Amino acid sequence: MAAREQLLNEIAQTPDVLLEEVLDFLLFAKARRTQQVSEQKKSPRPFALCAGEFTVPPDFNAPLPDEILRDFES
Repeated sequence: MAAREQLLNEIAQTPDVLLEEVLDFLLFAKARRTQQVSEQKKSPRPFALCAGEFTVPPDFNAPLPDEILRDFES
């Protein structure tokens, strides 16, 4: 069974209380696909776009201090 046929069959069997949610999801999925397609058409960002604007500290991957970890956990 083709996807369109299956979708229409499923919609026909969907309770009325869920149809608005199904419609919302379908519109969301279409909008997201449109956005992805338009983003793919854009040219890629240049390599090293922000080179020299900031430096990553040598301890970037070091564990965070306990006081900062506590802030995340609370």
